[in-house]
Amino acid sequence: MASIENRSRTQVSVKNHITLTKFFPFDKEDEAKQYVAGLRVAGHKPMVTLLDEAYLVRFYVNGKRKSHTATTEAEAIAIKKRIEAEQYSGLFVDYTKAHQTSLADLLIRYLQDEAPRNKGFLVAGYQINSWLHDAGLPRQDIAAIHAAHPNPQNRSLHIPRPTGKRMSQPCEAATFIRKSFASLEPEHFHEYIDERLQSAEPATVDRELDVFRAVCTAAINQWRIHVHTDPMAGVKRPRYFNERDRRLRGDEENRIMASAHAEDQLWSARALGDELFAQMDSDTKYQRLQALKMARETVLTGSHHVPLFSTFIQFQLMTGARRSETLQLKWSQLQLDEQTAFLPETKNGRARTLPVRSDLVALLKELPRASEYVFPIPMDYLRKAWKRICEAAGIATEGDERLRIHDLRHEAISRVAEAGSRTPGGFSLLDLQAFSGHRDPRMLMRYAHLTPTGLAKRLDAAFAEDANVTTHHGRRRLTKKAALSMSELMLTPLMSEPGANKVVKLDAYRRTAA
Repeated sequence: MASIENRSRTQVSVKNHITLTKFFPFDKEDEAKQYVAGLRVAGHKPMVTLLDEAYLVRFYVNGKRKSHTATTEAEAIAIKKRIEAEQYSGLFVDYTKAHQTSLADLLIRYLQDEAPRNKGFLVAGYQINSWLHDAGLPRQDIAAIHAAHPNPQNRSLHIPRPTGKRMSQPCEAATFIRKSFASLEPEHFHEYIDERLQSAEPATVDRELDVFRAVCTAAINQWRIHVHTDPMAGVKRPRYFNERDRRLRGDEENRIMASAHAEDQLWSARALGDELFAQMDSDTKYQRLQALKMARETVLTGSHHVPLFSTFIQFQLMTGARRSETLQLKWSQLQLDEQTAFLPETKNGRARTLPVRSDLVALLKELPRASEYVFPIPMDYLRKAWKRICEAAGIATEGDERLRIHDLRHEAISRVAEAGSRTPGGFSLLDLQAFSGHRDPRMLMRYAHLTPTGLAKRLDAAFAEDANVTTHHGRRRLTKKAALSMSELMLTPLMSEPGANKVVKLDAYRRTAA
């Protein structure tokens, strides 16, 4: 059975004397009585009223006492009846925990328990800390959380020291995370979305909603914090289209490689300077500057030059690997004799092997093996270095025309698709899928217009000899001697983009041949 406890405040007032009105909490009954007695001594006629504003419904679940709050007596009675009816029928669901737990509590729990298991732990940590800060709550120590987790996804994850600088704009609407999980509604998320879209791109806001989605799912399915309705059910995400088709134009590649050479000189000088400084007896700032000066002079002569960034860019253009995949590549995973690079962990969670062209093998052999990683470049340093490279090459670093490192991957896949059109047999979309590592072949449809020429050449070769063609019901068809299977025809796009010159239509081709 459930019981109701009135926890409303007691109001003591005097007619026509508003200043004498006072409110007393439910557990301060003695103070209320003393105040009433004092008013009477002063000649007043106090009125005592028990307000209808706070009730506690107590009940038991598996022998443990639980409670539920209500704001009116009618609501408390309704809750009591519902609990008793559900307990009697065996359909009782305990929503108490959802009312007593805020979304901020769930965000912190997710950051501590679940986020370290994922690749995006660092990004999720930054995002959750920004929400906590906007809501006036203390930030969490991301490094300590990762170190304390029993099974993090990456034990060697480098977590930069906090700089105190914030990348995103503050958002007042983020204060809704202080609300209880049970009281959340889609409107709270919509208010947050509307404000964030004023200072962030729709794709950024959509990724932030992914974190909210993950937290709500973990709370409901894993932690069994029951709510009547998923608070994110009905939340409308921002619509956007951010597929980029930025490719290298004109002599941009040559300019980038020239700028990368200068960046390599800077990197080589710093590396050699650290090595010379370590060999010195003194560790003063003057000695460090002297070591760096000597290193710069040595590098300018042409010796000790490490083509790290030049090789990194060519690796992206020749393999189409993702940036994270390239930075995590180890020498032990690189088989130069076999011209392969094994990636045990990729974005989609599946291992794959990269084909390494012979000219890329020659570039990789020039790199020193001072680290277990082929490209021992910190992520933050790479971002700054890439910006310097683009600026020196005269390429935009802001706006839609800017060139990102990820655009090199798009360039690499496009080049392979174009090369397939110039190669006997050509490349199908499945061939491109094996090269790019996309799990979903639909992600490659924007390259479809680059592959039809390869199929056209195979069709020309097949119809060139009469032995490969037969006539059936007035139509010319290929025989088995043509060595062109139906799967090959189905797997290769037959029509390019509208307005393109490379168009292959089988029906039209047959009518022409007939």
